[in-house]
Amino acid sequence: MAAEEVLQTVDHYKTEIERLTKELTETTHEKIQAAEYGLVVLEEKLTLKQQYDELEAEYDSLKQELEQLKEAFGQSFSIHRKVAEDGETREETLLQESASKEAYYLGKILEMQNELKQSRAVVTNVQAENERLTAVVQDLKEVNSKLPVRDLCEQAIS
Repeated sequence: MAAEEVLQTVDHYKTEIERLTKELTETTHEKIQAAEYGLVVLEEKLTLKQQYDELEAEYDSLKQELEQLKEAFGQSFSIHRKVAEDGETREETLLQESASKEAYYLGKILEMQNELKQSRAVVTNVQAENERLTAVVQDLKEVNSKLPVRDLCEQAIS
């Protein structure tokens, strides 16, 4: 009868080890999934950061171009003022072109400012999600380190 109890105890321990091993495997799988998701989020963040940087560079370029256009407009206006009799028609044409270009670039700048704001909001959201996932990964690491499965597995291996 003692041998039978020992066999039952051994079977019980084997079942418990199998259950804990299964739980460890599931937890490890969840950790891997969380890490993979975190990597995807990081890749998205990098892509959005790159887009943000590109938009910001384009914004700066357009802003500089607008300043140059304003300066050119001012110079053009001064030159055409001196040559009034022949330049009235030409002046009017240049004014219209400059105004339409200025309106175009101002519209473009406003559009890019909106895109920049949206990109910043997306980056903020991605950063918040990344922080949340980092916390989840940390929690999973803590849970995993507290599981007695590691000790049982090491004992079983020994």
